[in-house]
Amino acid sequence: MARKPRIHFSGAVYHVILKGLENQAIFKGVSDRRAWEVLVGEGSARFDHTIIAYCWAKDHVQMAVKVGDVPLSKVMQNLSFRYTRYFNKQHKRSGPLFHGRYKAILIDEDQYLNDLVRFIHNNPVRSKVSKDASSAKWTSHAAYMGTEEHSWLSTSPVLSTFGKTSKTAKNAFARFVDAGKDETERTDLVRGSEGGRVLGDKKFVKKALKPVKVAPAPMTENQLVKRVCREEGIKELALKSESRARRESQIRQSITYLAMELNIATLTAMADRFNRDLTTMSRNQRYFRDKLAEDRDLQKHVKQLRKKVLAG
Repeated sequence: MARKPRIHFSGAVYHVILKGLENQAIFKGVSDRRAWEVLVGEGSARFDHTIIAYCWAKDHVQMAVKVGDVPLSKVMQNLSFRYTRYFNKQHKRSGPLFHGRYKAILIDEDQYLNDLVRFIHNNPVRSKVSKDASSAKWTSHAAYMGTEEHSWLSTSPVLSTFGKTSKTAKNAFARFVDAGKDETERTDLVRGSEGGRVLGDKKFVKKALKPVKVAPAPMTENQLVKRVCREEGIKELALKSESRARRESQIRQSITYLAMELNIATLTAMADRFNRDLTTMSRNQRYFRDKLAEDRDLQKHVKQLRKKVLAG
């Protein structure tokens, strides 16, 4: 029987579980988990999603993920592919690392998010790796307590429900998580309903399963270039010149990045359009993406640019 398609809409929150093939280790040490976190951060900047909670167990990962316009499927395919490539090279192996498809349950954020975060933070306790969440390693609990920080992790959706001040919220959240440390496997959070795809009341499920409206005609390459040039206050002719000015270069790379992310045009097509050597264009695009993963101001600018050009 054919698998049912993933459910997607902007702002959707999922419980994601990705397991190692035949329960084998997907992390063999600190460096592996750090490499994974780098890729998680790069993916967050690239695909405009947020991690709300996580647990990097030895043989699997669990996350609460809130997506933007990019479907979770693309996020997870990119992450699992890039990490498998890293892991195989690092440990001199070949072949798949993960057990088939990841599992993802769309949850009603208002009703289940706090329980889900507690469930994820207590994963090491259920596995008898730690006695409580506060002593566990490789979960987002430390970030919720304020002792760690990740640009790609957002604690505010949960902590804001536990108190008006940071101290009050953290203390209340800590008690909430500790109260659930003896909780057994939550089948609702792991299996969901509607074929294991959704978790929520009847109203939420009905809304989530409502047929998606037909998308408008895709943006063309010409439309993208014209809209970005309009927003940046620049003529396209300036982007085609031989000048190596930093501003023009960044605008070229922003357009190329959006063209590829939105499946509007290839790198080759953009190199031709801007009269650039393909090899040079490819190298500059890699530099641009590396900078995008680290520069929060650039992330914000590209995110705003994307929204404006999509709005027309």
